[in-house]
Amino acid sequence: MKTKEQMIDEILDRGVIVDILPSREEFKQRLLNEKLRFFIGADPTNASLHLSHAKNFMLLEEFRKLGHEVFVLFGDFTACIGDPSDRNSARARLTPEQVHEFSADWVRQITPLIDFNDADNPAHVVFNGDWLNKLSMRDLIELASNTTVQHMLERDMFQKRIAENRPIHLHEFLYPIFQGFDSVALDADVEHSMH
Repeated sequence: MKTKEQMIDEILDRGVIVDILPSREEFKQRLLNEKLRFFIGADPTNASLHLSHAKNFMLLEEFRKLGHEVFVLFGDFTACIGDPSDRNSARARLTPEQVHEFSADWVRQITPLIDFNDADNPAHVVFNGDWLNKLSMRDLIELASNTTVQHMLERDMFQKRIAENRPIHLHEFLYPIFQGFDSVALDADVEHSMH
């Protein structure tokens, strides 16, 4: 039987996790000695997952089996805004009903990959609307004060649109702010977002 350290080394050596900050060794030590909180965040913009998404949920399940707390975060709030990542134009915004319908489809599809019913340490499904819908205008201004327009404009997706003289909508600047707040709301140690 493999030791916990051997299982962690196998996960880290597989090449699925590319960037580890501050370092691989520090992450490994935390995996060995602490109960970490992991989440994968996704905006369910349609009813089906890509096969390539499976490896992300399988990885999350491995961390759950090692005793860590794991969350599948559905961006029911952010999907209604539209993720600007890797896009030449604003993404169509969805209704809350569409997002919840798609989320239910995703849960059905990933249930064979991740255990939501484990008696001791089940994976959790959460929705970012649970905290983002409660933000006041004052809260939004406070969140926005943590970044600059210049910082946002450094993103490749916005640079490309500027070069092509395509519009960037103000609500698209808010998306990464809300995405960052998801980590705060979940008090997460490790996150991965799927696009």
